[in-house]
Amino acid sequence: MLEVILIIATTVTTAILSLVGGFLLLGGSKLARAFQKYGTYFAAAVLLYAVFCDILPEVLEGLPALQAVALVATGTAICFLINFCAGHFHKHGDDKTFKDKKQAYAMLIVDSLHTAMDGIVIGTSFASGIPTGLTSAFATAAHEIPQEVGDFSIMIRSKMEKKKIAKLQIISALVLVPFAVIAFFVGDALKKHLPTLLALIAGFFLYIALNEIYSIIKTIWKKVKKASPKAKEIR
Repeated sequence: MLEVILIIATTVTTAILSLVGGFLLLGGSKLARAFQKYGTYFAAAVLLYAVFCDILPEVLEGLPALQAVALVATGTAICFLINFCAGHFHKHGDDKTFKDKKQAYAMLIVDSLHTAMDGIVIGTSFASGIPTGLTSAFATAAHEIPQEVGDFSIMIRSKMEKKKIAKLQIISALVLVPFAVIAFFVGDALKKHLPTLLALIAGFFLYIALNEIYSIIKTIWKKVKKASPKAKEIR
């Protein structure tokens, strides 16, 4: 019983800490404007870091490289199909706004799945011992803080209301708690499938990162096209 209370207290604290950067971003109007302008670059960088420096090394500890690559590709394809279907059935409204909101909700769903996996990692770590569980929770908070700032920047750019962003992000972060408790009791069964689930999540993140990079390239290309007639006039 003591371990369960400690898990709940630790995961709630971890969830709150992971949101600190995002709430600072949400509260600062100048900072929020800057992230609306440059948030695409930051989000893409953070997501790629999460995939290649955080999730994949963990996946490769439990799966062969070829299987890991196949699962990441599968995750990317699933995310593409979900976004394609959502776009196909969209008929009304501002396409740009819809695209941004679609990206924001996709990010939220994937982030919630990733948070659930973090909960499983923390819960199974606590099953190994309290010091191991606390270390795992600290590591989770450390890698979630920059990632949440990237998530908040995507949601701010979608022009979603600040209260709604805060509410959705809090719910997403608190997914950590029940999954940690469940993993503590059935840790071995969940731990066995964790690398596979994390590889799929890496694929989801990779798709969203590629979408962000595509937006960057598109924006730069538009600026180049606008600037080219002016360059000809100067000549």
